Amino acid sequence: MGHTARLSLVLIALAAAFSQQREANPGNPSTLEDFQSGDQNREALQRATDLVGATKASPGDWVADVGAGAGYSMRLSRMVGPTGKVFAEEIWAPALRCLDLRVKLFDLPNVDVVKGEDDNPKLPPGSLAAVLVVNSYHHFEKYQATCEQMLKSLKPGGRLVIADYSLPAYRQKSRADQLKIHEIDPELLRTELTQAGFCVLSCDDPFVNRMPDAAFSYGPKEADLYLMVAVRPQAQK
Repeated sequence: MGHTARLSLVLIALAAAFSQQREANPGNPSTLEDFQSGDQNREALQRATDLVGATKASPGDWVADVGAGAGYSMRLSRMVGPTGKVFAEEIWAPALRCLDLRVKLFDLPNVDVVKGEDDNPKLPPGSLAAVLVVNSYHHFEKYQATCEQMLKSLKPGGRLVIADYSLPAYRQKSRADQLKIHEIDPELLRTELTQAGFCVLSCDDPFVNRMPDAAFSYGPKEADLYLMVAVRPQAQK
């Protein structure tokens, strides 16, 4: 074997060893292992099983994950099964690419990636059993229009499940000031959903205590995750 061939084999072996030693990167996923690592973290950080369970999605249902990111579309995919459908909605291009990659890597034929708009998640009207929004509602700049569109997408009796963060110490501040630290008061959320036509069933506050990944800009680096469940009334005007 010549020197060049031996060098090539050494380089290939080194590349393989480096690949095997690579740590998972759930914050910027590009491999199956990256996504799996992030999914495992969600159980401790957000009580993932209980969170998606609040949708009460069943096999054959159509559901949506609005502001999906790298989040819960795969769990919803398992819940609704091959006869159901998940609409994984995003408006941010990097998040859409992340969703496309997840669907490809995990082979999720019942997940449709949807490019929404800032006032319309582009979901099929009157078709969904549930809509899930996790750590995203506070990003909705045109929240009134978005809530109205989510309401229209649900069947009568369909559920809207929203999980978001809030520090009690900041709940008396303006909506704009709360959004600066990526939070929203659950009572403010309740009011906005009611104005859009939803009936709020429950608010589990806190759902998870003392989360370290909220309050980015100021204040204590901890906040609670709450879980609110609302429905589209059976008799809609």
